Amino acid sequence: MQQEFLKCLTLKLKVMRKNYLLPNYFKRIGIVMFVPFLVLCIWLLAGPCEGDWFRINVPALFTLDLASTSEWFAITVTDPVNEICMTGLLVSLVFMALAKEKDEDEMTAVVRMQSFVWSFWCTAAVELIGILFVYDMAFLYFAFSSVFICFILFIIKFNLEMAKIRRA
Repeated sequence: MQQEFLKCLTLKLKVMRKNYLLPNYFKRIGIVMFVPFLVLCIWLLAGPCEGDWFRINVPALFTLDLASTSEWFAITVTDPVNEICMTGLLVSLVFMALAKEKDEDEMTAVVRMQSFVWSFWCTAAVELIGILFVYDMAFLYFAFSSVFICFILFIIKFNLEMAKIRRA
């Protein structure tokens, strides 16, 4: 009984020690991807929501059109530019946020954790303000943008804190 418990505890400790961060070069890839996808997402927010550049059949988990007809697990015809831009922006932010630092150590892990917690709290506050005070089509734009807030706040906070530590 005691040996089984020790084996289980050892296994849990090994799992907890795993580092799920990406290699450092992913940060540079994320930065290179971030700029064009950010520009495209801002252009889509400020300009046309749906273009007619190319329309294709895509699988949809759920659809709801203006006539309030809905379907689960359907095929829909859409212009996938919005989805491509948002996916590219999200992937670039994930690469920047979850890439190891060149000098990754225990202090970096603490700063990373504190920055994540700080960004989650700030995101929750921004989301609450948006839910309470943003309505109609503006809420759609808010919802589109708020997907990325947590990552952006984390990246800014983490890099500012790491810059302070490196200067000291």
